[in-house]
Amino acid sequence: MAWGKRVAIVTVMVMIGSAAMAEPAGTPSFVPVTLEKGPSPGTVVVEPGDHLWKIAEGQLHAMLDRPVRPGEVVPYWLAVIETNRSGLKSGDPDLIYPGEVVTLPPTG
Repeated sequence: MAWGKRVAIVTVMVMIGSAAMAEPAGTPSFVPVTLEKGPSPGTVVVEPGDHLWKIAEGQLHAMLDRPVRPGEVVPYWLAVIETNRSGLKSGDPDLIYPGEVVTLPPTG
């Protein structure tokens, strides 16, 4: 019995969004990729467990390079609230969600 040549046909799946397209193997393809930008300077992305006091205190601690007292945090915390109040999903500065972006006002 003579065996003929075996030819392999390969299909490559390329995912674009939620649709898949098949292209023959060896065909170069270009898949556009969008890189998400991180938060811009002067902003913080809310993590689980964060609250505006914690964010304000952390920012002051980083700026002063020392632990901060509650009396030092209060004015900056109030500024963080006022800067972000209209942009919060809940509209309530006591209720922020992970993934929200909080703008940090300049420190004085």
